[in-house]
Amino acid sequence: MTVRRLTVPIAGSTPAALVLPQPLTHEALGRLEAGLMDTLVRLRRELGGTAADAGKVEYESWIQHLRQACR
Repeated sequence: MTVRRLTVPIAGSTPAALVLPQPLTHEALGRLEAGLMDTLVRLRRELGGTAADAGKVEYESWIQHLRQACR
């Protein structure tokens, strides 16, 4: 089994690592993208923030919804 690991540099922090699903197809990559978006939005909500951040979260949720509609 081949395991692909993606390391994403983060300014001012340690890099993030992600193990990619195999086989990595266009469909799997699309599902991964949607899953990451969901997870990052959920993490942002858990961290809390200001009212301005709430607007960003709302915007991101609409963008995510539109991406899914375009598939």
